[in-house]
Amino acid sequence: MPEELTLTPAADAASTTSRPSLLRRLFRLRDVGFYLMIALAWFGAVYTDTDAHASRWYWYGLIPIFGLICIITQWPHVETAKARALLVFQQFLHWGGLLLLMQLVFIATTQGFMDTLDDRQASFLLMLNVTLTTFLAGIYFNWRLCIVALFLGAGAVFMVLMQNIAPMLVYAGIAAIVIYLLWSWLYSRWQARQAVE
Repeated sequence: MPEELTLTPAADAASTTSRPSLLRRLFRLRDVGFYLMIALAWFGAVYTDTDAHASRWYWYGLIPIFGLICIITQWPHVETAKARALLVFQQFLHWGGLLLLMQLVFIATTQGFMDTLDDRQASFLLMLNVTLTTFLAGIYFNWRLCIVALFLGAGAVFMVLMQNIAPMLVYAGIAAIVIYLLWSWLYSRWQARQAVE
């Protein structure tokens, strides 16, 4: 009987200490990359709305950052050196293809091949390309990228429909992060309940 009294509290203490805090569960490395991508996408949409011509360079710089975030978030899930080299090569081809496409659009609009596109329309086209590439990365690598792509697509559509969309993008970005945090918290509680049962 005394043994049972000493074993039960020890088991409870071990189960409470081994479970990570809510803050640690919400801000894992892969989640921080997701939040950063949403913030960068939001900033890019606002920047494109204010200065469509200069924002092209922002999107060029954003592509390698997105590729690097994809590699960092997938790195812990890949065990062998060969698989890691394949991951880097796939991400290089995936995001490099988008950079090439963006360069072709840039050349076509600046050299007069596509006179019908002004700066705002070209930036919209570049945003749609980034959206599609991010969505495809979400299908093949991590579903969280699909959420970033949906946010990018919404930003592109709002940019076309309205002139001053910065406040709406702020609210949409905050809402996306809050919804994800709430979902992650509820899902972790559900997993904890399933583990207890």
